Amino acid sequence: MHKPILPNLKLYLAFDSKDHYVLAKEVKVSSDAQWFCTSCHCPLKLSNDVVDEEAWFVHNPDETTKELLAGCGYLNTEIKKRAFMRRLRSILNNMDNLGTIRYWYCVWCQSHYQGEKHCKTCNTGIYSISRGDWGWNYNQKENTSDMSNHGNINVQHHQTASKPS
Repeated sequence: MHKPILPNLKLYLAFDSKDHYVLAKEVKVSSDAQWFCTSCHCPLKLSNDVVDEEAWFVHNPDETTKELLAGCGYLNTEIKKRAFMRRLRSILNNMDNLGTIRYWYCVWCQSHYQGEKHCKTCNTGIYSISRGDWGWNYNQKENTSDMSNHGNINVQHHQTASKPS
């Protein structure tokens, strides 16, 4: 179940056989030493065979069961982290690449231009929108003008006379 994760899950804190906290870098190796996970109390083994790296503990897959490992907070966190990373990677891989916007329309001075978002007519870029946005705006204006021609509302203004008091 968790065999691929177990060798990669490094723990630096453990319980000894007397339930005292021990750090992996401070452990003195002896033949009868036993260490246990601080979360699930499964047996751990010391790994200190890598040059230029501090020692660490790993769950001992030969001395534990799936049921015991299911309650390990460290292992569950690592599984959730890997699942999240896999999901995030798939979301990012399925996203369309964002292209650089090259065509602009300045709403302020109503000029079209391309390149950097800086209108040379009004000497600013804060009123500029992308070509996709101004294309959408043009379509919206066409639709609203069609609707206004079909539904004319007749508004009459009334004046009331008031008598002087």
